[in-house]
Amino acid sequence: MLLSSRRHLLFELISMRYLKVLLGTLLVLIVFVPFANAHTEKDLDAQSFIDIAIRTTILEIKTAKLALVKSNSTEVKAYAARMLNEQQMVLDSLKNLARVTQITPVNGAVLDDKQLLAGGVAPWLEGEKFNQAYSKRRLEERKKLVALLQQGLRSSDVNVRNYAKGALPVSLQQLYLAQQLPAGNS
Repeated sequence: MLLSSRRHLLFELISMRYLKVLLGTLLVLIVFVPFANAHTEKDLDAQSFIDIAIRTTILEIKTAKLALVKSNSTEVKAYAARMLNEQQMVLDSLKNLARVTQITPVNGAVLDDKQLLAGGVAPWLEGEKFNQAYSKRRLEERKKLVALLQQGLRSSDVNVRNYAKGALPVSLQQLYLAQQLPAGNS
């Protein structure tokens, strides 16, 4: 009986957490989609989309690795570990998109300290200062990536549109998670 009630409680907690993430994602969609569609931008070609997305993904991987070393927050480390895992899969799918569209991506794999700083993460920061910088910048970068994917939805390239359509829900969930980071919503 006790085991059954524990399972029921665990199921309720998981269901509530999933519901919160889903509601948060929907809220982000409601807030950001109208603004992204309100302005007109020139068509984003496949080469530009892939180059920007790969560079952003590599930066996310490198900053996540840095967060695992420099942060003293379990929430930040958990987010960084998740991003490291998910962004490696995103990088693989972007490389596949490049192959399908027969595009050779610009080599964005070599990011130096200046580019890390441009990504908003100062490698010399530690602890709480690092957490604040990381959380704030990850939120900004997630918003930019959502905007890029929304722009990709309007691309004239069907492969880019299909990729963006599949990647947008994951990026919206990552944006929601970034909003939950300590100092991420300040």
